[in-house]
Order: sequence, then structure tokens, then C-alpha cells
Amino acid sequence: MSEPEKQNISQPSAEPRHASEGMAPHAPMHLWRWPLVFLCSVALISWTAFQIFSQSQATLKSSVQESVDLAATISNKAEAIAEKFQQGSITRTFLASLPQIENSGSGRLELATLDSTERFRTEDKLQIWWDYVSLGTTVSEISVPVTYRYHLKLDGPWDLSVSNQTCLVTAPRIRPTIPPSIHTGRMQKSTKNGWGRFNADDQLDDLEKSLTATLVQYADDPARLKLVRDEARRTVAAFVKNWLLKEDQWRDDRFHAVVVVFQDEPSEVELETINLTSSD
Repeated sequence: MSEPEKQNISQPSAEPRHASEGMAPHAPMHLWRWPLVFLCSVALISWTAFQIFSQSQATLKSSVQESVDLAATISNKAEAIAEKFQQGSITRTFLASLPQIENSGSGRLELATLDSTERFRTEDKLQIWWDYVSLGTTVSEISVPVTYRYHLKLDGPWDLSVSNQTCLVTAPRIRPTIPPSIHTGRMQKSTKNGWGRFNADDQLDDLEKSLTATLVQYADDPARLKLVRDEARRTVAAFVKNWLLKEDQWRDDRFHAVVVVFQDEPSEVELETINLTSSD
């Protein structure tokens, strides 16, 4: 083959080499595609995390401030409540908690009861002729069970004071609830005439009619009041304790004992400190 022919055959194979060299500048775009996606993703995640962190910080700061404000409010309320139970103000706080008295039949605190069997006897002796002749003696007797009840008036004068963790109470005086309860179903009666007398029934009727007035006097007798005073004292102590419980003041760091004295009680009486448990 002649030289010119060899040149003609070899020339076409050189053209593809020039074509491949012309595509080389487009290859770098293909290589950078995924790194760019990765960098954009990282930037997006970082920005989202930053926003979440910023909102969390703001929320946390707001929650902390709310907690501080709530604690301050609770502390102020606790101080205000504690002041109501200090010396000089506890009496006003107690009186403000008592129910309003609308009539004389309400506003009583029942204190104690006393059961007793009372016996009554009357005699009527009659003599004539300058007391030389006796017509005999009429005798009538009654035995009856009686229940005395005692109370105090809630609108009476109260005074409360504080000594360490003891509440000192001066309560209104004890009053009898009148009339006493007469258990007529268990009443026993007897009467007998003198040999020359005929007034036994009338005498017995008069004696029975006088029972109520006599028992009213008995109810206010100092001896009977003394019998119920200790029970009445415990009733008042329990009443005050329940009030302190309701006000959340009956606990180890506040009050845990009550001392009660009544206004009509002798000053030299020995008082008992009543430490009430939850079952009292």
C-alpha cells in the first residue's frame, strides 16, 4: 500500500480522540452533586436544631420564672395565714369562723349531759285543839330519772391566745339547757294519808307540778356544774382542735395542745393541758 493510502486510513481514527477530549470539562459537576446535597442537609439540620434549642431555652426560662412567682405567692399566702394565728389576732380569726347567730335558739355548742335520779318528799302534819290532838301526817314521795344538759353560747365572749404550740382558750360560761329532761315514763310516786286526813292525792299532784321549777334550780347548782365541767372542757378543746385542723394549723410545727378555762371558773382551779390525737 502506498504512503498516501496509509495516511488516509489512519486519519479517521484520530477524530474520536478529539471528541473525548471535548467532553472532559463536564465531568466535575457530576462529581460534586452528592457532597453539595450532604452539606445542604447538614445546614438544614443545624438550623432546625438551633431553632428548637432557642425555643427550649425560652420555654425553660419562662417555666423557671413561673415557678419562682408561684413559690413567692405560696410563701406570701403562708405568711398571711400564719399571721392570723399569732398572739393578738387568733381570737378575731376564730370568731370570724363561727356561724352567724340569727335567733336565741341557735348558736349553741352542746357540752355535756348528766343523768341523775332525783327524789322529792313532802309532809303535811295537822294538829287541832291547840296542838293537843294530831290528825296525822300526809306524806307524798316522787322518784324520777332526770337528764341535765349543758351548753355554751357561741356568740358569748371568747378569748384565744398562744403559748409556744399550745392554744389557750377562755370560753363563755357553761349554761344549763332548760328545762331538764324528765323521764316521766319511769317516774315512781307514792302517798299516804294521816288517820284523820284526806288530802293525799292533792298533795301528790302539787308535788308533781313543782318538779320542773325545782329541777331548773338544780340544773344551775354549782355542785352539778362541777360534775360536768371536765367533760365540757374536753368538748370545747375538741371544737377548737377541729377548727385548727380545718385551717391546717393542727400539726407538729404549729399547734398540738389546747388548754380550756371557762369564764365562770375559779381562777385557782388546776387546768389540764389536753393533747388531742386524731381519734379524739
